[in-house]
Amino acid sequence: MSASREAIWLALSDLWLDVEPDVTSRLHIIRVLRASGLPLAELERIFYEEVAPVVWLNGWSVAGVWTGFDAQWLAEACRRNQARGRWHRLRCRLLRWPMTAKCIEEWRLIVAELTKT
Repeated sequence: MSASREAIWLALSDLWLDVEPDVTSRLHIIRVLRASGLPLAELERIFYEEVAPVVWLNGWSVAGVWTGFDAQWLAEACRRNQARGRWHRLRCRLLRWPMTAKCIEEWRLIVAELTKT
């Protein structure tokens, strides 16, 4: 697995931290995503199918992680999600709202910035 993919996982996981999103963290995520060179469709797939299923419960936790997720744990879990097939993708579609409700507005701002020319 490339370090670039792991950097994407780690950057995107920040959207689920138990802190208020700010411009600095958003700009960091945008820089990492742009540097990856991946198309937006692939970045969205990573967001919804690889990262969200791993960290989404933190967004609903009263006392969730706020300093950052363990990089090794995150990478191992995202790698497993990356290898999963059709049933995993279906589950992600069914759980899309609860998995992303806490960070979807921030994600939309990031996507808007990525689509600017």
